[in-house]
Amino acid sequence: MIKWDEILGGNIYMKYPNDVAIPENVVQQIQISHNFVESYITIEEKNWNSISYYNENKEIIIVLVLDKYDDSSDYTVILDEFKKELELELNEERLKEHIERIYNLSLKVFRTRDEVIMKLSNEVAQLKTLEYDLTKKFALISKSDHLKVKSKIQFLLVFKDDVKYSELRKSINTSKRWLDSVLETLSKNNIIGYNNKNDSYYLKL
Repeated sequence: MIKWDEILGGNIYMKYPNDVAIPENVVQQIQISHNFVESYITIEEKNWNSISYYNENKEIIIVLVLDKYDDSSDYTVILDEFKKELELELNEERLKEHIERIYNLSLKVFRTRDEVIMKLSNEVAQLKTLEYDLTKKFALISKSDHLKVKSKIQFLLVFKDDVKYSELRKSINTSKRWLDSVLETLSKNNIIGYNNKNDSYYLKL
């Protein structure tokens, strides 16, 4: 937390953890940026990343020191929570307790965000594996003599949103004349559609 001092300018009033380092020039930069106006300020520099909020009523700046790659927008909810508590008449000891609680809450936000990112990464990896497996399976199906060209086309369109004509020619072992004939039949039966712009086909759902 930063308070204004007539002699020193912006001055660190309270902090948690106690060993957190805030360069003096950053303290003054934050103070000047807010300019005594109730606002949120994000400062991102080479060796510094923070989001701060100036409470006009208490004349206090709340600063959250972030890691280099943290997105400050993820932490506005933390400042909003602390902003409510500043409006309470808290003694210094209770204020320190609230700062510690807010700090722990910010760590929870960080962990939650990382868990979401990890979960999404795993899901993307699983989808890529599934796509690879399906592609391999279709490669086997396309080489089979037991399936008609019509079935092979539909199988391929199930695996992909749309397939270019050139890919159909490459994937399905048949003559161009017969492939064109089957595509025309499927189109007439309203089973597949054709995208003229991309020269591709897709299943009609």
